[in-house]
Amino acid sequence: MIIQIVGYKKSGKTTLMSHTIKQLKLNNYKVATIKHHGGIHDDKMHEQDIKLQTTDVDHMKHFEAGADQSIVQGVEYQQSVSRVPKQTLTEIIQKSVTIDTNIILVEGYKDADFPKVIVYKDPGELKRLSHLTNIKYRVNIQEQHALKQYEQWLLAYIQEGMN
Repeated sequence: MIIQIVGYKKSGKTTLMSHTIKQLKLNNYKVATIKHHGGIHDDKMHEQDIKLQTTDVDHMKHFEAGADQSIVQGVEYQQSVSRVPKQTLTEIIQKSVTIDTNIILVEGYKDADFPKVIVYKDPGELKRLSHLTNIKYRVNIQEQHALKQYEQWLLAYIQEGMN
């Protein structure tokens, strides 16, 4: 099952993602997340790439030396960094989600067509996002009881989708 959490900058997407992950883990779901690096631009309006770890760790020294992929394995964690041209969300899901999951949560990728939760701060934002496809829920996390109502919807939606 895939659920997107979308909204404008500073609307509460990351807060809702973190809250959602915690709720899903409390209910014993295996969760993978994907984050869209929004169009951050430098002063010349060139799109900037994500900021990687510094090269003071060995696997990043390998990457900096030119490796196309560098993987480090610890006791409980594995980390990977790869040189990959920009991919669609579907390609990322198919090629990069490598663990068995119940749910893939996606922050961003407004134009993808997976089930969406819209996070908004004001009615204007909600209106500007209303053209998106596959909207399943709308939430302003600043409103009283909004998170509790969202939790109830989320768990019911997932239960329905898993059956």
